[in-house]
Amino acid sequence: METMRLRPHHLLDTITAYGAGAEFKPHPYGHAVHTCAAIVLNDLDTEVEFIVGADFICEPCIHLVEGRCDDVVSQLDPPPSKQDYNDDLDRRVLAHLQMEESTVMSVGEFLQVVREHFAGLPQICVHPQRSVEKRAANLNAGLEKLGV
Repeated sequence: METMRLRPHHLLDTITAYGAGAEFKPHPYGHAVHTCAAIVLNDLDTEVEFIVGADFICEPCIHLVEGRCDDVVSQLDPPPSKQDYNDDLDRRVLAHLQMEESTVMSVGEFLQVVREHFAGLPQICVHPQRSVEKRAANLNAGLEKLGV
């Protein structure tokens, strides 16, 4: 497979869900979380280019319209554009991990960077109205399951 283009928070969400014991199956929106999870969890040598914008997961989603997500983050009031919210989130994740957009590395290398910069990362990535402690525990569990 060629280099997979991913938002850093999408890979973090996948590892966190894996740590929580989630099943990865097709979603009604049609996005490729389940496909991405099957690839990256089974091959930590998968090369990833970390981007801010529509990625491998977004490509088949019904909400991707002309390269932008037309969905909103409904848990917040007023609900912001999911595109803008996620773009900001990914910029903050990259800054926290001391990475530049367009960095290419293997999933395993990325997970090492995550482990080295774990402190504070769950607070950045927690979904609105969710527990930071649970996010941290599940991300840690996912890293441990993958031997990181």
